[in-house]
Amino acid sequence: MKSRFVIYAILLLLLLPCPVLAQQQIDVPTTNGKGEARKGEEWKFSADKLVVENDSEYMQARGNVTLRSGENYIKADFARFYRATNWIYLRGNVKAQIKGDFYDAQEAEFDLNNMVGWLKKGRVFVAKPHVFFESEFIEKHNGATYSFKDAKVTTCSGDNPLWSFESGEGDITINGYARLWHSKFNVKGVPVMYTPYMELPVARERQSGILTPEVGTTDRLGGQVNIPYYWAINDEMDVTFFGEYLTKRGFRPGIDFRHAEDANSKGQWRADWLYDSKAYDNTADADNAFQGDGLIRPNHNRWWVRSKYTGYLGNPDWQTIFDMDLVSDQDYLREYRTGINGYEQTREAFLSKFGRDIATVDATTRTSTALVARSWENYSISGMAQYNENLLYRNDNNPASKDPTLQKLPQLNAYAFKSSVFGTPLEWQGEFQGNYFWREYGTTGGRFDIRPELSMPIKAAGITFIPRAGFRATSYLVDSFQNASEDVSRDTTQARFLADAGVSAVTDFYRVFELGSAPAVTRENVGKSSWTRMKHNFIPRLEYSWIQDDSSSQSKLPYFDSRDRISEQNDIVFSLTNVFDRNKGTVIMGKDGTPVLDSSYLEFLNIRLEQGYDIDEAGRTSELSEYERRPFSDLMGEVILTPYDYVSLSSRTWVSPYLGDITEHENIFKLFHDSYGEIKFGYDYLRKIDEYKRQQDSDMQIMEYGLKAKLPLGLEIGGRYRNDLNADKDLEKTVSLGWNHQCFFLEFVGSKTTVDERYSVNFNLISMGLF
Repeated sequence: MKSRFVIYAILLLLLLPCPVLAQQQIDVPTTNGKGEARKGEEWKFSADKLVVENDSEYMQARGNVTLRSGENYIKADFARFYRATNWIYLRGNVKAQIKGDFYDAQEAEFDLNNMVGWLKKGRVFVAKPHVFFESEFIEKHNGATYSFKDAKVTTCSGDNPLWSFESGEGDITINGYARLWHSKFNVKGVPVMYTPYMELPVARERQSGILTPEVGTTDRLGGQVNIPYYWAINDEMDVTFFGEYLTKRGFRPGIDFRHAEDANSKGQWRADWLYDSKAYDNTADADNAFQGDGLIRPNHNRWWVRSKYTGYLGNPDWQTIFDMDLVSDQDYLREYRTGINGYEQTREAFLSKFGRDIATVDATTRTSTALVARSWENYSISGMAQYNENLLYRNDNNPASKDPTLQKLPQLNAYAFKSSVFGTPLEWQGEFQGNYFWREYGTTGGRFDIRPELSMPIKAAGITFIPRAGFRATSYLVDSFQNASEDVSRDTTQARFLADAGVSAVTDFYRVFELGSAPAVTRENVGKSSWTRMKHNFIPRLEYSWIQDDSSSQSKLPYFDSRDRISEQNDIVFSLTNVFDRNKGTVIMGKDGTPVLDSSYLEFLNIRLEQGYDIDEAGRTSELSEYERRPFSDLMGEVILTPYDYVSLSSRTWVSPYLGDITEHENIFKLFHDSYGEIKFGYDYLRKIDEYKRQQDSDMQIMEYGLKAKLPLGLEIGGRYRNDLNADKDLEKTVSLGWNHQCFFLEFVGSKTTVDERYSVNFNLISMGLF
């Protein structure tokens, strides 16, 4: 009887609302659009007090309400959860982290299946791209889209952000845009600008929108404003439009189109144009910096078109390269050297993305090239067309009909890589080149050049000897001998044969030095490292080269390029190379969470000495009264030092044994670190030389200093100084001061060169790419 009474009592209690024990956890499953449960994505629901109502339609929770699903969580003081719909209402100190984004509100309601819902007096922080927005009422829609009224949008932290946009109405789509109606731009809460409508890119990934404008002033061009607009066409293409206005020159629009269809192809195509209000048709009217070249610039239409493309033709095996560099006049690149669509930025982009350079800023010949090539195991072929634009014959500087600039239209090349001859120790290689040369004024025609070579490596007493012998056969089919020298034969078909030979001897001695043991593999030593071994290679090399003397016969040949006048050679070159490699052991944390030892290798020092001896110069009998014999070449010393990731030294020096002094220097020293900045020092020197086989008209010494330092409080300072020591003239003086704030970057730049004096201000609202 007692047991029956207990059962009735329990059943009665189950029919009444009953509190669940504090912090008891309940699993809340989530479903997809088809109503199917998502495995592993359920929410763990807990609170100080959970109450399940008698009809089980909803559950109420009070005190330290927490829902967790993986790294996502929702917290509040009070929650009401509706089981049938998976909606949850939250009130009081609502805080949440969903997929890396953070929510803070007084009240909120979410669908736990897809996190659609709303927030009252809410604030949302999107971690990437670091954007805050807050409003009295925020709705969250599918597709990471939010809509709001009377909202504040910023990338700055804090209750009173340094800058913000206040909007009467708007919406934000992550990886899209923030669209704002009736917006004010505030600085520390003070309105400074109003716009009825605007769009801001709010992207974790690249997104279309206005980029950082460039504002500045120069002596030559006047005030400058350049507003670029970036259009992300798709995952494979984008384009930037530049709208630049110069108060002294006019409007200068530009375009930068980039594409990368696959891993084997990419291209960049840039162009800009200006109807210049300034022109001059006599050198006296030119700016002082341009008067020395004796050229005029009467054209008002000015432009520059340049591009790089690397890809393939039909099949990835057929590699294709296209380089274009065409400019309106000789002054354009010197005047528009800096800036976001200037010469320097273009050159840096081409070098970093394609590894191919363009002509120097003051070069009067610009080269455009199209190349198609394919390689097999032992052979390769290529076809090329090359156009050279000579600016000395543009804009009435010289008659275009007298332009002697050579064009290669086309050039065919074939190479046979070194391989064995029928399985014997004998090896052969060869090259073929066929050209058709055209120019407006001068000799034109075709040339076919072939050079096979035989060699045979021989090893004896630890030394590798490689004797070689080859010959060159060249034939010419000439269309015109216009402007050819009197020495050149007028036969339309001519030929040349040249023999060459040589031998090299090289050996390699090495020793490994034990420097010590690596750090013990413990958790305490994670991040510690030490050098454990060093290897020293000592490589002496001796090489003799001979090319047949045929200067008298070659002078009768048509002249297209240096291949038509191959100089005799009879010299010996000796070099000593020392290579130092180190092994470094570093304790790192392994993938399984346990420490492991990682080994890395680095060639940290390379020292090379080289000198040659010219046998023909030692026996020369001509012009001895003016030039004494100097058969020994300059002694060249080269040092490349990279002992650590933040130190780099490259130095080459040539010393004349006859002058007892340095004739040439090339030195670059860098200290760099991502956290602290960079220091750069460069020094180039050429001595005046007047010898039988070489001449340098005057001394040249160029000194360069560069600095970029990251200071406390987000400050950055930078500078660059270049000086021509012989002329006692500054070539460039540039200083910059930047402030890298949490939500913006502000930079002041001042620069003075031999061409212009320039001042600019760069202002970037971080994460939005806007001014």
